[in-house]
Amino acid sequence: MASILSHRVDGSIQVLTISNEARRNAFTHEMTRELGAQLQSAENDPDVRCVIITGAGDVAFSSGHDLREMLEDRDGASDPVANAPFVMPARMRTPTIAAVNGYAFAVGFILSISCDLRICAENASFSAPGARIGLLPIGGQLSRLPLLMPRGVAHEMLISCRTMLADEAHRLGFANRLVPRGQALDAALDTARQIVANSYAVVTAIKTGLETLATDGTAAAENYEWEIARRLQSAPDAQEGMLAFLEKRSPRFM
Repeated sequence: MASILSHRVDGSIQVLTISNEARRNAFTHEMTRELGAQLQSAENDPDVRCVIITGAGDVAFSSGHDLREMLEDRDGASDPVANAPFVMPARMRTPTIAAVNGYAFAVGFILSISCDLRICAENASFSAPGARIGLLPIGGQLSRLPLLMPRGVAHEMLISCRTMLADEAHRLGFANRLVPRGQALDAALDTARQIVANSYAVVTAIKTGLETLATDGTAAAENYEWEIARRLQSAPDAQEGMLAFLEKRSPRFM
C-alpha cells in the first residue's frame, strides 16, 4: 500500500520513508497529505532532534507526482497549499536530511531541495521535468535551487530538463555526501547522530540564521547572529558545553 512509513531511531531521529515502490515511490494525494502530517508531528515532538526522509528500496527516492492523479486534478499541480508538504522541511525548526537512494524527479527533486542536507547513493539522480510537461518548476526550483548550486547550472537543468547524476551533484556541492548504492540511509543516520549530539538550541538557531540569509539578505542575517548569540551565551547549553570541554567529557545538553 502506498504510504509514508515512520519509525524512530535512537529516540531522537525520525525516519520517514516514501513507500510506493511499484510506481518508483510516486506521490499520491493521500501520501502528500500524510507527509505533511508526519513532518508536523515530528516538528511538534520535543524528543525529535533530526528528521530523515528517504525512499523505499534502492531504485527511487521519489519519481514525483502520480501523473494519473494530476491529470484528473490539474489545479493541484501549482496549488501552494496542496504542495506545502514538499517545501515544509526548509520551514521546520528541526534539521532535515534527504537520504536520496535513487531517482529524485519532479516533487522528489523539490523535496530534496527543501531538506537541509542531501546524502546521496551513487545511483541517485535529479531532474526537473516541468518544462517538458508544460508546467513551471515550483516549490523552490526557481527560488532555492540557485542557492544550492551555481545559478547557470540550475538554469540549464530547469530549461533543458536534463538529469543530473549523483557524482555531478556531489561535485557541485548540491549533495553533501556520496555513498555506495544502498547506503544512503545509513550514512544519513551517521550524520544525524553527529547533529543530535550537539546543542539543539544552537543547531536550530543556525538553520534559522541561514534561512534568514537566503530570504532577507546579509544585513538581516548579521543582525540575527548578534541578537541570538547574546541570548544563547547565557543559556544552560553554553555553560554545559564549555564545562564539558574543560572536563574532557561529552556534553549533556538539554
